[in-house]
Amino acid sequence: MTEAETRDLEAAIDLARRPPRRPAMPRTGLRTRVQTSTRVRGLLPTGLVIQRAAAKGAAAWRDPAQRERARGTMNVILANTPRAEELEALARRRLIESEVQRALFWQPWREVSVDRASASNLQRALSCERGVLVSGCHLGPYFLQVAAVTQLGRSVIAVVGPWLLADPTPDFWGRRVARWRRGMCERGERVVSAVGSFAVVRALLERGEIVLSYLDMPGGTRTQFLGKPVMLSGGTAQLAFQSKAIVLPLRARRAGSRVWTDVFEPLDAREFASADELHRAVASVHERSVLELPETLEDPGRAGAWEGGATTSEWASTGADRPLRRPSSPGEPPVSGAV
Repeated sequence: MTEAETRDLEAAIDLARRPPRRPAMPRTGLRTRVQTSTRVRGLLPTGLVIQRAAAKGAAAWRDPAQRERARGTMNVILANTPRAEELEALARRRLIESEVQRALFWQPWREVSVDRASASNLQRALSCERGVLVSGCHLGPYFLQVAAVTQLGRSVIAVVGPWLLADPTPDFWGRRVARWRRGMCERGERVVSAVGSFAVVRALLERGEIVLSYLDMPGGTRTQFLGKPVMLSGGTAQLAFQSKAIVLPLRARRAGSRVWTDVFEPLDAREFASADELHRAVASVHERSVLELPETLEDPGRAGAWEGGATTSEWASTGADRPLRRPSSPGEPPVSGAV
């Protein structure tokens, strides 16, 4: 590495360690402002908000277009898995959980719950004097999953797509971006762009930082996942293997009006013979996690994910060089390995 490259790397590391700027909420029409105001939404009990959202999701099953869309998405997820025969019931539940998750996003974000086993796994990982690569999937209310870490007074650096770093636009989407970033600021999360960030993230892990990345995004690693070959991002395993970090798989799930973070057994990259072996182990953990709550997984065919490449027989990347796009629905990040 040249002297100039070293300076650039150190500058990027310094930038990633800085607290992100808290954005202002963009001005929009009155109705959108009310719908997306956490202050207004906070006046209603979260339990009541969830009940109304669940009822709306249940009613959506009577809409033929929404019903078929839910069936199609669940078929892509469940095909060739042990839960394939539950497609109809899980498609119904998908419509409910989608509405509930959207409602939760705009409610005030409160602390998450952690059971005893998860607390133990979390403590084991964080007590190591090495970097920790938190590995998540777009499952359940995943915008809250690292709160289990930040509640302990530890900061997380999230690998994020450019869409989340852009100036919020004066519309619903812009207010959603601003709300997400404000929530991260409140938890003390920091960010690093997913674009060209491999060396930066590796250096952060080598220096003992906690970094969040997502496994369930398109990439160049062909993996047997959810009963079919899936082109997954291999960045998690490569980063952890090269930096000798701990990989900490976790997920967010809802139970009533509470959000729980399930923290699985930490994986020590030093105990694996190769990055590929580590990747398969991480994917196996997430596969079991997803199959327990498949109706809460984001649509693999959404914009920025596998799109038209996600079928019942495989999820094939539609091209690593395609331009990055913002999600087509309120729930989805478009960058491989990124929130």
